[in-house]
Amino acid sequence: MVARGYPAIKCGWILVVLVVAGCGQVSTFGPPPGAVDPVDRSRSLIPSDAAVLSDQEIDRILTARVEVPDRMRVAVLYLSHDRSRDWWQQNDLSEDSFRSALSPVLKLLEDERVSDVSFLPSFLLPAQKSIPLIREAARYQADWVLIVKTEAREYRKDRVLGKDEARASCEVECVVLDVRTGTIPYTSVARGDATVEKTDEEYALSETSLRAEGQAIEQAMMENVDGLLIYLGNIGSP
Repeated sequence: MVARGYPAIKCGWILVVLVVAGCGQVSTFGPPPGAVDPVDRSRSLIPSDAAVLSDQEIDRILTARVEVPDRMRVAVLYLSHDRSRDWWQQNDLSEDSFRSALSPVLKLLEDERVSDVSFLPSFLLPAQKSIPLIREAARYQADWVLIVKTEAREYRKDRVLGKDEARASCEVECVVLDVRTGTIPYTSVARGDATVEKTDEEYALSETSLRAEGQAIEQAMMENVDGLLIYLGNIGSP
């Protein structure tokens, strides 16, 4: 009896394993053809999204072609600067220092279609900035707005012998807003690092930290501008 029953038990276990394995495979498959309607790409699958942008507007945005005019004006908007620092440090880079750190944007003039690169006056925009409001740069007759946001982290080293040092690590985000279409055709993020020694002209190490911060921002901005020039070279004029 035992000898005859063993094959039956063995076959039973094999059958169970096959059924379980088969169920596991079926669960990874999608629905069979014809089980659902084909996707209608002319309308959103999420109707509530239409409260922000209609399906027609989304289609126009996705199919819009960004073109560079023969003479283009670029306005630079410095959005904000965030810094991780010691609670007792109250100094910030001055406006002139920030503009100096962002000076690599002038390299955009190397593209023969870029006729002017200038900073957008802050008083032309409200305190709370948004893309629709930034498009008000049309009053400035700017074709593009280059929006820049920076973030910095600082480190310091006080030395008993030798000069004190400061190091800054900065991240610079850039977004290009095409004023005509309201679209954002290009974005980039770059990182810069700088280490500097305290000079005899600097009264406090905080001044040295600010100098390191400015150099790190300038380094990252240069990388962003180089990428933007490559992008400009790949798109045509109308």
